[in-house]
Amino acid sequence: MKNKKIEAELEFKELIKSPVRLFGLIFPYFFILFLIVGIYFVKHLDYLTFNQVPPVLTDSLYNRTLPDVKIKKGSLKAAVDLSTISNASGEIIKKGKELFAKNCTACHGPTGKGDGAAAAALKPPPRNFHKLQGWTNGNHFSEIYKTLQDGVKGTGMSAYDYIPAADRIAIIQYVRTMAKYPPVTQKEITELDKKYNLSKGEYTPSNITIEMATKKILEENSIPKDKINNYLTKLNSTQNQEVTDLLNNYVADKTKMLMIFTRDFSTEKDVNKFINRVINSPMESGFKTSVTSLSVEKLKKIFNLLTKIVG
Repeated sequence: MKNKKIEAELEFKELIKSPVRLFGLIFPYFFILFLIVGIYFVKHLDYLTFNQVPPVLTDSLYNRTLPDVKIKKGSLKAAVDLSTISNASGEIIKKGKELFAKNCTACHGPTGKGDGAAAAALKPPPRNFHKLQGWTNGNHFSEIYKTLQDGVKGTGMSAYDYIPAADRIAIIQYVRTMAKYPPVTQKEITELDKKYNLSKGEYTPSNITIEMATKKILEENSIPKDKINNYLTKLNSTQNQEVTDLLNNYVADKTKMLMIFTRDFSTEKDVNKFINRVINSPMESGFKTSVTSLSVEKLKKIFNLLTKIVG
């Protein structure tokens, strides 16, 4: 029998022909890698399976790309003479025609036929005031006033509530000369006055910029950092060993827990609401998900301690 030639421990040419032989060499390394990943996943399960929500939320509507609101001081506009609704004088109609030319002709055209310069780009097209059919809000005086007040959703007709009520009435009276509109009844005038307080005058509220409003909201809802740090010191120095063990084992973020508790429970002190919050949203409240396994009595002990510290 001929002696077999001793082969090299790893023949790369043969390995290329039969790659499956490589599996036996790299398998231990893959096993160790999977084991490490598995241990990390289990250890951080509380954090991997829930989204963490910051304790103080900013206004999601705040966007610097949007046009800002200008600062404006509130005012009380003059009351409306209700007789101008039932009796349209030539002077009011003349005023309405002037206001129509400034505010309405771009879409509705100079004669109110819906053929203004911007009409081609609008869908649905602007209203032709010479026709009484197909009005979204209706063609009665009070219904046209509502259109000017609120606009028409889904169309190019925006609200003109910034125009004084008396001027809107003048515009309507001019528009009503373009066709035979329904007569105005006293009941209609009474309801219109009741709804919009025309005879008492319109109050325009003050405005502040979005940035100013956002800052004010954050200031009103924020909790001073030194106050939370003080609560945290008290919490860490508590002599109640049972509750201390509960906090150490079931709290993920003590600072968040104290901020949420101070904001939502320091005044109301509703233990049942606290328990429901912790059970239903543990991570958002600063706890680990394992806190859901605690009994009601133990959760009450945590609540009592926090009430004592924050209260």
